[in-house]
Amino acid sequence: MEVTMRKSTRKILTAAVVFVLFFASAALVSAQMRPMGKDAVRGWFQNLRLTDQELQEIAKIIEADEAELARAQAEIKIIQSKIARLMLESAPDLDAIKEEIGKSAEYEKTIKFIQIKRQLEVKKVLGEERWQTVLMLVREARVSEKFGKFADSFSSKGMNPKDADRWGRMMLMLKRFM
Repeated sequence: MEVTMRKSTRKILTAAVVFVLFFASAALVSAQMRPMGKDAVRGWFQNLRLTDQELQEIAKIIEADEAELARAQAEIKIIQSKIARLMLESAPDLDAIKEEIGKSAEYEKTIKFIQIKRQLEVKKVLGEERWQTVLMLVREARVSEKFGKFADSFSSKGMNPKDADRWGRMMLMLKRFM
């Protein structure tokens, strides 16, 4: 009987520990998904040490494929409209819908390739360590936007004019990566 009580006590303790660890990890993940705020973002920005030349190179990288990217995005919207119109018919033509989805997938592939190409080229300009900082900034931008705190995390208030200018140029770059 005593052995049975020890086993059941052990099972209860084990279950309690698992329960506590589960909620602790859930709280940690939840905390990580909240905006880090202005101080963290400004620290990352300062660690980037972006030069005017690097910002110009990055702008050129982004602008190089901008027309093709915009065209592909517009084509996807047109195709989505066509699919919606086809689906409204009393007897939708599945082959026509399938064909339009195939066209859309090609444009999606074009967009994804442009994004990857841009990222690799910017990574080459910045190097691995600063590229990781850019990824943290992009993550923060997405999370802070999701929580409606973008202006809190990415405000340029209180910066000197030169940093504010670089900050603004970097923000345009981040928005294009998001």
